[in-house]
Amino acid sequence: MEVVELKVRLHCKACEKAVRKSLLKINGVKCVEIDMISCKITVLGYVDRKAVVKSIHKTGRKAETWRPSSSSAAARKRDEYFSPRLPKGFSCIIPRWGYQKV
Repeated sequence: MEVVELKVRLHCKACEKAVRKSLLKINGVKCVEIDMISCKITVLGYVDRKAVVKSIHKTGRKAETWRPSSSSAAARKRDEYFSPRLPKGFSCIIPRWGYQKV
């Protein structure tokens, strides 16, 4: 399972909806969490980072790598050795239009 965190500037709810809809179309995406206040998008699933960035670019937005505020050497070293985990407080919210009934 991969956790992809990106910085994307979203102006309104329509922007958020367009990006979420585009990301949920990618095979392997399990969850998309969007924080408009901090301009952070977190994608959870079996996906490639390049596919996520490409999907965001198709909506006309620019995606950058998320850089946490604590950029200490110890934090960077820890991140190199451990696999990604879900961020603290991560809750998966998938809207009704984000999945199909089976």
